[in-house]
Amino acid sequence: MLRRVWLPSLLLVLAVAGCSRCGKDADTAAPASTAGVARYLPRDAQAAVVINDLGALGEKLARFQKLKAASFAAQLQNFSTAEGYVSAVMRQIGVDLRSRQALETAGIAPELGAGAAFLGGSRAISVVGVKDAGKLEETFGNFARSRLGASDKKQASVEGGDLVTFSRPGSATPALGLFFVKGTRFALLGAGPTAATLGTLATQPEVRSLAKEPVMAASLQRLPAQRDFHVWLPGGAGLVPPGTVQGVTLTGRIDDRAVTLSADAPWPDTQASLAALDAVAPAGGDLEASLPADSFLVARFRGDASHLDGVWPYLAGGYLTRAVQNSGLNVKTEVLDNLKPGAVLGLSLSPTVNLGAGMPVMDFRRTNPFRFVHLVALADAEDATKLRSTLEQLPRIAENFGAKVEAAELGGQRVYLTSYRAGEGAHFALAPSGRLVVASPRARLESTLASLAKPSGEGPVAEELKDAGKDAAFSAVLDLRRLSDAVRSLPSEAWGIGGFAIKATTVRWLEAVDDLRAVTLAVSRKDKALQAELSLRLAPTAATSSPSAAP
Repeated sequence: MLRRVWLPSLLLVLAVAGCSRCGKDADTAAPASTAGVARYLPRDAQAAVVINDLGALGEKLARFQKLKAASFAAQLQNFSTAEGYVSAVMRQIGVDLRSRQALETAGIAPELGAGAAFLGGSRAISVVGVKDAGKLEETFGNFARSRLGASDKKQASVEGGDLVTFSRPGSATPALGLFFVKGTRFALLGAGPTAATLGTLATQPEVRSLAKEPVMAASLQRLPAQRDFHVWLPGGAGLVPPGTVQGVTLTGRIDDRAVTLSADAPWPDTQASLAALDAVAPAGGDLEASLPADSFLVARFRGDASHLDGVWPYLAGGYLTRAVQNSGLNVKTEVLDNLKPGAVLGLSLSPTVNLGAGMPVMDFRRTNPFRFVHLVALADAEDATKLRSTLEQLPRIAENFGAKVEAAELGGQRVYLTSYRAGEGAHFALAPSGRLVVASPRARLESTLASLAKPSGEGPVAEELKDAGKDAAFSAVLDLRRLSDAVRSLPSEAWGIGGFAIKATTVRWLEAVDDLRAVTLAVSRKDKALQAELSLRLAPTAATSSPSAAP
């Protein structure tokens, strides 16, 4: 019962918890350290969350109750609106995290922030700023009685502060503990056995706290200064496997137009391998404008591909890597060294897709992906003659992949057509300009070669999304609106038997998320670290007005 009831509620508190200054009595106590709540979070935790302003973030999150996607999700839980669902959760917690006034009434100082550390298993502790110690004790006392059945309260003055525990009648283990740190404006909160460790955490040496975590501190210096919260995931401590990176720092920012998550991790390998993520301006112009206008997913790589020699096996996977190695192809010298920065890829929804056949098996050896999407990838070659020689080897190389490649003539252009037991594969061609074209199906290869002979258009990326990853080595834009429009425009035969019902259900889902505009990703390097930014962009009219939160 403790795990089912307390932890979800605690996570909701922590999801809008933060860092900076916290307090026990806002009128008399002063901050003990400029490190804020991080001073009381252990460095050896499996994960830690720190948020700048509990009230500001709660008000931002409240706006998203108005999203259609949120209301649709709430209806799956038998609530008519997302606001009704969230209000029900807030009543269970006993504090409305969406309202700054409600937080203050509960004894919390929202502007001072809060934080949390996850210690493994179901153990977690949080740190909050205190506006009124008596009200805060009453708030969590009411929660302990009503939600945990812990009606027995005990108070004790111990080393470092005052401990208040709430236990079930006859139980020797507290269900909930609240520790007010002596002489500071901080309070620590823990459930179950964790309550007994609050005093130890409150008096831990600062060097053992998150405030003195050097890897996280360096990452925060590199990440955007404007953030609502940050998360620390130490290397080798559960979520980040041993032998990878020292740690990953995430920051989150919420505004009216987007929810953005940024990540930073010191690079554990050589700096030469990280050099692939140095963005280089394409010498031959922007290939993105040559992609089909109906591409709902556009990816671009502006780095130096020659530095990907140690990375491509991880990206390709074991099966493809072994097949390439067995073929005798030298990927670095014959492919990577011969590609200019600026390669692009576009995916479009196939107009002949059969959505009535159920979900495909996510294995290209068993399911042909080109039954569902059309592919176009473009890259300029440093040496067109060398690349043409590499393409001539494709019929021999393809045998290692269980595929067949045949050279053919298409409108006077030499092309290489691929097939395998699941159907058409990716076809190849080298345009007269020295531009490599990879496309599927064959009709898409034909149309792409024809379009390259004409002036480039504006490209498939909408104007309001062109800023996504503009300075990054790798970027991707998933245009949710274009994908939605493509699904709606599918012919009736694409929905299979009983398609009218399948289409009605699908359209209902699409209408529920039409205020979600796009998902963008950017990956690059900064100094000696790998950085990534993932953003969910909202339609201009979405989440622009803040609803009144229930008290």
